[in-house]
Amino acid sequence: MKKTIAALVVATAAAGVTIARADQADDTGMGGNHRHRGPSQAQLLEKYDANHNGVLDPEEKAAAKADWEAHRKEREAKLLEKYDANHNGVLDPEEKAAARKEGEARRDAQRAQFLAKYDTNKNGKIDPEERDAMKAEHEARRAEMLKKYDTDGDGTLSATEREGMRKDMREKHQQEKESQ
Repeated sequence: MKKTIAALVVATAAAGVTIARADQADDTGMGGNHRHRGPSQAQLLEKYDANHNGVLDPEEKAAAKADWEAHRKEREAKLLEKYDANHNGVLDPEEKAAARKEGEARRDAQRAQFLAKYDTNKNGKIDPEERDAMKAEHEARRAEMLKKYDTDGDGTLSATEREGMRKDMREKHQQEKESQ
């Protein structure tokens, strides 16, 4: 029952964030209404369209695919390093179960933090007024990030500005992780 309530809370919150992002459009270089994970077509063109003709030619597609494959292999190596207890280079069913269990525990902790922060009336769900508060906080955070990282002052984040923001966030996350 608790897991069902928590799942509904997270789904409701996700819907609220999605609505907030849909309201933002994608003209700021942040947020936007993304239906998939990963870079948008514009981001791919910005990064890989070496000849700037507006399409990814076969060589440019190959470069994008090579980057994605390198990213996938790096992620796989990290998973093996963390969960391959018998060091056989493959996650066995028991190791996969351990990884899954740890992931579920992390998600449960994140759900609890989310509810502690946004469920102000403590009814186990995010009500419309709580969703509005979340949206306002999100907008304020977005404006703060834009002010900090929009170095050319054009009101949008370029690929370089977004990468600077990501770098700072990764460093901050790593510092928080190390201090725990």
